[in-house]
Amino acid sequence: MLKEYFVDYETAVAYLNGFQFHGFKLGLERTEAILKALGDPHRTYPVIHVAGTNGKGSVCAYLSSILKTAGYKVGRYTSPHLWDLAERFDINGRYISKNELAFAIERIRDYVERGIELSYFEYTTAIAFKWFEEQAVDIAVVETGLGGRLDATNVVTPICTVITNVDFDHMAYLGDTIEKIAFEKAGIIKAGVPVVTAVNRPEALAVIEERANLLKSPVFRLGREFSIVESNGEMEYEGLKCRLKGITPGLSGRHQYDNAGLALAVCELIQQRFETGETAMEQGVETAVWPCRGELVQLAGGQELLLDGAHNPNGIQALCALLADMKRASSESALLFAASNEGKDKDFAAMLRELTPFFERIYITEPPGPRRPVVMEEWLSLNLPQGISYIRDWREALNACLSTQQNYFVCAAGSLYLAGAVRHEVRPYSKHGFDIS
Repeated sequence: MLKEYFVDYETAVAYLNGFQFHGFKLGLERTEAILKALGDPHRTYPVIHVAGTNGKGSVCAYLSSILKTAGYKVGRYTSPHLWDLAERFDINGRYISKNELAFAIERIRDYVERGIELSYFEYTTAIAFKWFEEQAVDIAVVETGLGGRLDATNVVTPICTVITNVDFDHMAYLGDTIEKIAFEKAGIIKAGVPVVTAVNRPEALAVIEERANLLKSPVFRLGREFSIVESNGEMEYEGLKCRLKGITPGLSGRHQYDNAGLALAVCELIQQRFETGETAMEQGVETAVWPCRGELVQLAGGQELLLDGAHNPNGIQALCALLADMKRASSESALLFAASNEGKDKDFAAMLRELTPFFERIYITEPPGPRRPVVMEEWLSLNLPQGISYIRDWREALNACLSTQQNYFVCAAGSLYLAGAVRHEVRPYSKHGFDIS
């Protein structure tokens, strides 16, 4: 019998936030225990499972947009959230309501008090799977949180698996070589379930294909079974069966062409169960939205603000390519940069150095959020170029960036938590307005 705690949303979220300090607990036993207590909701609808170092959320955004455009009710579970916990739980563009989320937290709290131990991510994963069942979704698109093999989401048996790419990130948890990281990502591959991937590192691809062959899971590679080319600023998709031309992806950056291609290949593979058609595939790609991934905001004061959550070497390279391709009207530019380093293995100074050639002014700050921030003392101990401004409080740093003349370009990057917080802060000053609720 579920106890009635009668707490409001803020109190419920504060309770759940306490689980952030339990740390990472890789493994499936606890997730399986809570899902069994909830009636194994993750077995009641088909799932597309997405892993990889970068691009996971973007692929989920494209997939959700295509399937929604085709008329399906699509659940999407992603992490982390930018500002509000509800952002992790989405059905056809609608976040879970505060009342629904508070109730979901309370329901699982009852089982926790009976002895089921959970990490923060295991808790939110259980919320997502149960909410999708209650809302009778046609299909769920699920992003791994960390790695794959021991990730809480890996309790599902999907109809299609995606591994976007493999690069160095979270090495304290996933391993210090590409092969080790690839082994963890490949852990989401299930017997006979097709795998769609853009992995191009030979050492990573060998690990993925070895596991796929062992499980008799067909592998569909970008650049082999399907391909993407750019033509006159538009994307062309040469697919498994169909060919699409003249597509302008809704997300900015050349790297998003690959992410869109992965989503399109998945949709081709699941056509027998989820018919989308070429029109829905094209429109879904063009109308996809994924905040703080190359998102350009025009502010009422005349400034342009680019929000990007790039926080590892691969993400920084993609951001650099986007900056090189951008045709900005702004005459001067500034970078607002912060980093987290929970695993104490991130070369945040090298990432900053890659970005500095694109900007006249650099502001370093500390990000909000639960992850271990790189603090001012760490930045100041490095041999960085002269002229950098160090401002501990991110709001003060943002104000310093924006309190300039009009026709100015600012990029906030290095941490999703920074980009999300900046996005929330500037919302009232956006020239066109945007919704984050």
